[in-house]
Amino acid sequence: MTAQKQKYSEATLPRPWGESIPERYRARIDDLFDTWYAVSARNRKLTAYYNMKAVLKDLGISIPENLLNVNCVVGWCKKAVNAMAVRSSFDGFVFQGFEDDDLNRLVRANRMRSLYKQACKSALTHGVAAITVMRGGPGQPAAVVRAYSAHQFTCLWDKDERRASCGVVLNEVDERGVAKRYTAHFPDAVLTLERGDDQRWTCIEEPNPMGRPLMEVIVNDPDLDRPLGHSLITPEVIGIVDKAMRDVLRMEVGAEFFTYPQRYVLGAADSMFADPPEGCAEDEDGNFVDADGNVVAPVPNDRKKARAYLGALLAISRDENGELPTVGQFSPGSADNFTRVFENDAQRFSGATNVPLAQLGVQSNTYTSSDALGAANDPLILAVEDMNADNGEVMAEVARMMMAVAGGTTIEGLNVERREVQVAWKDPSMPTISARADAWTKLGASDQSIVGTRVYYEGIGLSQAKIDRLMAEKRENAAITAMARIADALEGGSTGIPAMKKNEEAEE
Repeated sequence: MTAQKQKYSEATLPRPWGESIPERYRARIDDLFDTWYAVSARNRKLTAYYNMKAVLKDLGISIPENLLNVNCVVGWCKKAVNAMAVRSSFDGFVFQGFEDDDLNRLVRANRMRSLYKQACKSALTHGVAAITVMRGGPGQPAAVVRAYSAHQFTCLWDKDERRASCGVVLNEVDERGVAKRYTAHFPDAVLTLERGDDQRWTCIEEPNPMGRPLMEVIVNDPDLDRPLGHSLITPEVIGIVDKAMRDVLRMEVGAEFFTYPQRYVLGAADSMFADPPEGCAEDEDGNFVDADGNVVAPVPNDRKKARAYLGALLAISRDENGELPTVGQFSPGSADNFTRVFENDAQRFSGATNVPLAQLGVQSNTYTSSDALGAANDPLILAVEDMNADNGEVMAEVARMMMAVAGGTTIEGLNVERREVQVAWKDPSMPTISARADAWTKLGASDQSIVGTRVYYEGIGLSQAKIDRLMAEKRENAAITAMARIADALEGGSTGIPAMKKNEEAEE
């Protein structure tokens, strides 16, 4: 059995061709693949930095060639992307404050919370990621949502509509990692392009009544000149990581010299450092042997003494003039210099990405209070809130497409309440439950009506499962209390005197 290659970042993307592709779409498909090929090398480079597989950039000055294979990985790019993605937590959809059970079922069936997080990481890494909505088949949800990284899709931007005018996604690769099936999204049709065993491409065209491509793009840091965004891994970030990798290598070399300082011998006999005869090597028994293992000559005693000295022991003989050689060792460089340089790299990286130093694994700052610690996270939180505002518009459009596809209608065919869908996000500051409880307790003191509602418990930070259990127990307790009151009221049934009246007479 042949294992299928699933690394889409390394997939080969052959251009589909054939008479079966409708002529009116061929020009745009060619434009899409030209765009895809143009950015593929850049996307692979960004993926390498995210996956900590970037190659060391040697300046050719101080690092010996035989040390370039030392592992000097710096994982800051991944930490920066994940630090933002983990704070951008999608929490479902609401309609004017209320939830829709049908849409919630689609969200759960498509695992959209996890799907969004993956798409968010890809958008931060490459600048853009895609989400598509398609009609589900047998055993699938009514609307199937899929996410694609920049390795798996390409699109053309429509500046007037402010969305993708068309796009192509990679659906399947063969066992060699070569693309086998694409799906092309157009405003009026969806094309399924598949490569057969004879390497010929076939095309299946399906009408798209939505009037827009069933694709939305999540974009990081867009602007008017680059509406498809920028990667969080900017040229500045790449340069800092390249330098940090060299500094890690220098730290490794410096640590070796600090542990085993370089030594010197002045006035030693040449025989102490004589090279083995040509084509020979030194064996464990102290002999020079040839390539066949035959003994050529014994190793000179002076050479053995020199090796013993360089290892640990002082055992040096007088030279031919009867003089003792002068021996010593060079003072090793301080490791503090390397540490300070590496911390400076981390500080530059933190300034470029808004990720606090502590989250990069560099504990160079001592926070004097919780306020100081919170202030260190403020730039990152503000950046995530800004990103959520942009992504919220995209996810709301995805929700409208989900409801339209599931209902067999268009977005314009949805009722007004459904078209006004909103996205719920978790607090990007990620406060502790005690901090949440303190804040919402103060809100509850000023407005007693919110205490005990689902919004109140969500604000405190309880999970939906716990909130459901609390609400169920409250309903159960309310029912029991109501039944008890009815029973109390019926206690005076045999005399026809209400229980409340009997109590009043007893008090008199």
